[in-house]
Amino acid sequence: MRALLLLALAAGAGSAQERQLVDEVVAVVDAHSVTLSELAAETRIHLVEQQGPQTASAQLDRPLLGASLRRLIQERVVLSEVERLKLFDLDHAEVESALARLRARFPTASAWESFTRQVELTDDEIGAILARELRVARYLDNRLKLAAQLRDSELEEAWKGQGARGDREALRQRLSKEKYERLLTELLAELRRKASVRIVDPIDDGTRSVAGRP
Repeated sequence: MRALLLLALAAGAGSAQERQLVDEVVAVVDAHSVTLSELAAETRIHLVEQQGPQTASAQLDRPLLGASLRRLIQERVVLSEVERLKLFDLDHAEVESALARLRARFPTASAWESFTRQVELTDDEIGAILARELRVARYLDNRLKLAAQLRDSELEEAWKGQGARGDREALRQRLSKEKYERLLTELLAELRRKASVRIVDPIDDGTRSVAGRP
């Protein structure tokens, strides 16, 4: 009897540890906590958005979760600026449309319901995640799209620099992409300096650390 009691207590302790791990806070951005379970759910949603429902049950290893955490922190840093400026509010129809597009990626209603149970989120909670992504994307598009357009003088200089050889249009596209990514990096660095970011667990380096505003 005593042995059974000890086993039960050990099992209960193990369950408590598991629950604690699932709900572990991995980062805080401007007083908004990100838990490991939230990160896992949002990673799965992003995988389905980008690659389809076949990735809904993909193994979430530490490198993948670490990359997802960095993306999520960047997204929340931008969202803090969007909310501060009160920009790009979405109406209900826009959110419903985004949710419908994600739901349509699944072959059946039961497959979608299975996915929502897996990530332990309601349709409204998933819609809120998609709304955040939309607002961030619109802000970045508004800030960077025009600025990243390549001037003819920039293209001409690069064209001459490579000996006026190759595909000129391909060169334009590559340079435009590089310019956009450079401006995005600069903008994210600027916004991150304004934000309060605390990374409790970087996930993918095998350590646990606490960092202040980088």
